[in-house]
Amino acid sequence: MDKEPKNLDITKLENLEHPKKIEKSKTYNLLLDVELELSAILGETNIPLKKVLDITKGTIIELDNKTTDPIKLLANGSEVAHGEVVIIEDNFGLRITDISKNSLSEEK
Repeated sequence: MDKEPKNLDITKLENLEHPKKIEKSKTYNLLLDVELELSAILGETNIPLKKVLDITKGTIIELDNKTTDPIKLLANGSEVAHGEVVIIEDNFGLRITDISKNSLSEEK
């Protein structure tokens, strides 16, 4: 029995508000242990392949971002927040300044 795929109308879903409080359940508690890869994107640029092939130790690549631009924080490749670089002892850190509108975070 072949079923044709149906187009999903998500326009009704886009206007739904995220729940402000998440019910604590066994499933919810299991999800809290799932690890995500967090990445902070300092900046981006587009360069021709020829310049990429010429990269050697000491090469400087100018990024399109200004020093005052916020740093993007990605969770598993999806943008979730913006922040600013901070130094914690000998490590870099990110102070969150804005939560992305498309993230599923709880409003505070």
